[in-house]
Amino acid sequence: MGKVKVKFLGYIADLAGASEAEVDVEGEARVEDIAPVIRKLRRSDYVLLVDGKGAEPDTPVRPGSVVVILPETGGG
Repeated sequence: MGKVKVKFLGYIADLAGASEAEVDVEGEARVEDIAPVIRKLRRSDYVLLVDGKGAEPDTPVRPGSVVVILPETGGG
């Protein structure tokens, strides 16, 4: 068993109630399993990174992974 670090940025930190969390993971889990706050959002409202690479809610994570969830930005 090991830990996955999850970083919540912007308003997503407010929804999660923290800017960072460490979640115990045994073997392999999916992002949506360790960061359920994303279930409150539309997929177009946020960007996921796992170990610095673009990810989806069903992307697997393992102990030692770092997940970053940040708001989608736009404008023009």
